[in-house]
Amino acid sequence: MGYIEAKEAIIYGRYVEGVRIRHVVDEYYDLIVIPGFSDGHMHPQVVDAGLKPGTVWRHSYEWFENRRLEVDEAGIRSDLRLSSALASLVFKRALLEGTTLVAVTGRLEANLRAWLSLREKPRAVFLPTVMKRRGWASVPEVAGVAQRYAKYLGDGLARIGVFVHSVRYGASMLRDALLLAKRLGSVVGIHVSEGLREMEELSRLAGGPPYPARIVGVHCMEEEDPAYYGVTCISCPYSNHLLYRRTRGSISGITGFGSDWPLLVGSVGSHIGTIASLFKEDVMGILKRATMGSYKAYSMRHHGDMVAMDGGLNRLLDGKAKVRLVTVNNRLVVREGRLVSTGESLRDVMRRIQEAITQAKRLYPIEQIARS
Repeated sequence: MGYIEAKEAIIYGRYVEGVRIRHVVDEYYDLIVIPGFSDGHMHPQVVDAGLKPGTVWRHSYEWFENRRLEVDEAGIRSDLRLSSALASLVFKRALLEGTTLVAVTGRLEANLRAWLSLREKPRAVFLPTVMKRRGWASVPEVAGVAQRYAKYLGDGLARIGVFVHSVRYGASMLRDALLLAKRLGSVVGIHVSEGLREMEELSRLAGGPPYPARIVGVHCMEEEDPAYYGVTCISCPYSNHLLYRRTRGSISGITGFGSDWPLLVGSVGSHIGTIASLFKEDVMGILKRATMGSYKAYSMRHHGDMVAMDGGLNRLLDGKAKVRLVTVNNRLVVREGRLVSTGESLRDVMRRIQEAITQAKRLYPIEQIARS
């Protein structure tokens, strides 16, 4: 047992100078972050966002219906092996970027298999997407998978909830999703107010507040007060900026941050400088949301989660600080910038991500839909 010392620290959202913490290693760093960065919204099977250079979408439904993808997303999700491989790379990249908690949508069984197969992994909230469209799960299907895997998730590192795609594409499933989340002691996530004001409609459809289970709204771009409607808000400022050239006007009303497309743009741990530049307000308020925020949103434990970095606070805000050490639940998972068991660096994982994206596009080109 030794000590970690650091010139600067962000501890539970507070800035501290000159810290010394008893830990499993005896080392010095420029900056430590406790409990580490938290990413409240990820699509781990997205390998193509359908972005059009120069196009600014008005809202999520316009983007969803008119984007031009190179891949058949349903085909990727149906491929359990490929979907699991993509999720595994997301979890590895997250750790190497200092993200110690992730909340992932997409295919539940693929994400669970990937997470359980890894020796080094972040804490995880599994929020399988339900929607009445080709390739998406139903609430009963999610319930079945959750029941089969429940025995593997009793250590406080993970939990299962449900993710209703959106108000427009999931309203009929919302009540059943809330009841399932209540049985699981978990939450329901949903894309909401992503270019259109939808909080009031969401609240009406959910029959509350209060609701049978917590609702975590993702994006919440419009100037509505989520708390007034009994909703916890996860903002995705980076992807909002890419799609709409705007995001929520203030961090007020935001509980935590998400990355949306971690294979393409990285996790919240790599977005701190971008988030700070987009909001241009209280830095410590931003850092509290980027660290404690999603732990709070999903009621997840955080004891023993920590990130140590080369480069102080200013370099973190410039996007230049380097993650050197990460612990999750007091277990050392990254040391000297590499995963402990495999020795992989962020560069190694990024190379594998590019290979996996190329494979997904080769196996499931969008033309397959037109021919079917």
